[in-house]
Amino acid sequence: MSTLEIGVDIVPLPLTKHALQALRSADTYDHVIFTSKNAEGIFLSKLRKLKSTVDKKMMIRVGPRKELLNLPLQGKRVLFPRSALAPFDIVRKLRKNGVVVRTVRLYTAHGKKLSSHERNALLSHKVDRLYFKSPSGIEGLLRQIPRKERQMVLKIPALCIGETTAKAARRAGWNNIQVKR
Repeated sequence: MSTLEIGVDIVPLPLTKHALQALRSADTYDHVIFTSKNAEGIFLSKLRKLKSTVDKKMMIRVGPRKELLNLPLQGKRVLFPRSALAPFDIVRKLRKNGVVVRTVRLYTAHGKKLSSHERNALLSHKVDRLYFKSPSGIEGLLRQIPRKERQMVLKIPALCIGETTAKAARRAGWNNIQVKR
């Protein structure tokens, strides 16, 4: 028996005119905030292509994202590069707390296709736990499982990287969920 990590493919998005403007003026914000390594990596890559820079002292990395609410950001201007799929609740809460937030959608994620070995292990009861790093992984996995076999897969315990992913697992039908913080 083993743990099967359900992966995702990260797909950078083309920059909109407004996103391009935000990246070019990134140094005018008080902070640039990242809640994922993907957002940070793509943001820095796009900055290099634009031959733009940001003082590293301006950058804040958090995880889980609710930690943002504990930072002294009231009255600050924040650039928030993120996934197009990221929930907007944290942005609303920050704005309610007096933070000026500019979001920039940099990428999206799609569930990776299972290899034939992974699929066989999963459907032949050789997997004792599923490890999800994002809601996209959950959706991607379930799209690959025939309806008649879904109930069996939903009985396999799920380890989720954060509360947002755990919430997606609950909505999908998992009951046995552990949250990795």
